[in-house]
Amino acid sequence: MKNPFDGYYSVLKGMPLYFRVFIGIAILLMGFSVMGFLGVSIASLVTGQPIASFSHPENVSGTNGIAAGFKIIQFFLDIGIFVIPALLLPVILFATNPVSFMGMNKRSAFILFVIAICLALCIQPIVDFSTRINQHIVFPHFLSGLENYIKDQEVKNEALMMQFLNMPHLIDFIVNIFIVAIMPAVVEELFFRGFVQKVLQIWLKRSHLAVFIAAFIFSFIHFEFYGFIPRLLLGMLMGYAYLWSGDIKLPIIIHFTNNFLDLGLSYYLQLQGKAPEPDNTSTQPSILLYIGSAIFMVVLLYLFKTRALPNNAMAYESNKNEYEP
Repeated sequence: MKNPFDGYYSVLKGMPLYFRVFIGIAILLMGFSVMGFLGVSIASLVTGQPIASFSHPENVSGTNGIAAGFKIIQFFLDIGIFVIPALLLPVILFATNPVSFMGMNKRSAFILFVIAICLALCIQPIVDFSTRINQHIVFPHFLSGLENYIKDQEVKNEALMMQFLNMPHLIDFIVNIFIVAIMPAVVEELFFRGFVQKVLQIWLKRSHLAVFIAAFIFSFIHFEFYGFIPRLLLGMLMGYAYLWSGDIKLPIIIHFTNNFLDLGLSYYLQLQGKAPEPDNTSTQPSILLYIGSAIFMVVLLYLFKTRALPNNAMAYESNKNEYEP
């Protein structure tokens, strides 16, 4: 059966690359602007709060409905910033089907999903260790103003996240599973691994460099300096899961498992009468836990790679001309 989009693909391939890049940038800006405006409008309508109240995250509380409004806004922003570009940019830049481009239709062995979940669990002590290192980074004296600004912003972000993680009822936990765990895992992996990493892999022709740069951008875009290193490590883990398998669902399951662990821990603490703790580093695990985690990570990565690579048709090196713009 003939692909109904073949005609459009031919037209796009006839356009200069710089023009297609310009269209891509326009889509990014439009997605952010339109979906952001739509999200704020719907949040105001649902919560009864004025639109202006959503421009001050530091004033959020669990009683004025602004926290719920921010969840609505976050949903629409995720669609505008990540989903729409991830689906449209492969068509515009490479005149190809985004489903096959990102590996959404690839079928991986069940054992790879099991290993992926184990990787997400096993990396947690390493994430904890890197978080401690990240939080003890001290800026040079001449950058003390920047350091104070970053700390101030992170205090505000943490206050907002505390309200996101405020779950007095089971329904709040269920809603957060979608907003905090499922949604970011799907949309961010579609964009950062399925699109950004794949494009870097094609244009740079350096797979490992593509994984690192995509993970760097992924961590940087969250604008949390004191969580940059652990998020970078997670991004690289998900990047290699995608590189070796070509299946976008595998980094999604790793991302979801990581988010769900944090969310589940916060909900459990609240059931015990404690406040949610998005970045709890108050207790010091044994060094043996860190060493054991690192050893198991190496073993799991080896198992994942040896089982994923033989069936991976996504690797750029296997067909260097397939996605040339």
